Amino acid sequence: MQNDAPITSETRGFICNWIPTGPDEKRKAFYDIWDLVLKNYLPTTRPILFRSCKRKNINGKIASFTGRLECARRFNNGNGSLLICDTGELLEFEAKYNKRGFYKHTFFPLVDVLIKAKNDEGWGFTERFLSDYIGEHEYIMRVNQANVRSFKWA
Repeated sequence: MQNDAPITSETRGFICNWIPTGPDEKRKAFYDIWDLVLKNYLPTTRPILFRSCKRKNINGKIASFTGRLECARRFNNGNGSLLICDTGELLEFEAKYNKRGFYKHTFFPLVDVLIKAKNDEGWGFTERFLSDYIGEHEYIMRVNQANVRSFKWA
């Protein structure tokens, strides 16, 4: 992401397995990889991110968020809780007080990988995969209760 190079086939395979796999089917290996990515990646954008869930998430859990409120509502049919994170606040001091390999409060814009792939001959993703999942606007982030606001859907 940071050097604008196309991704490897292993990375593409990982993404193709991560996105359509439900939370009950995701294994420790998925989270171990995201843990490494999140500790080493400092995003350049600062979007507001949303997550819809049936109950409050466990602090420190790695989870999918979306940059679109409508997607969050659709994922849980407007039931349960809505988590909102202002990443501008979240990352305000991350680069100043932590160094690469030790980041604690970052996120990874998975949607940006898909958009870059679509704009550069697909990088081996199928056209259908890209069109199906770009709209979800997915980001990967570690849930940190101190930096996430929780609301009930009305």
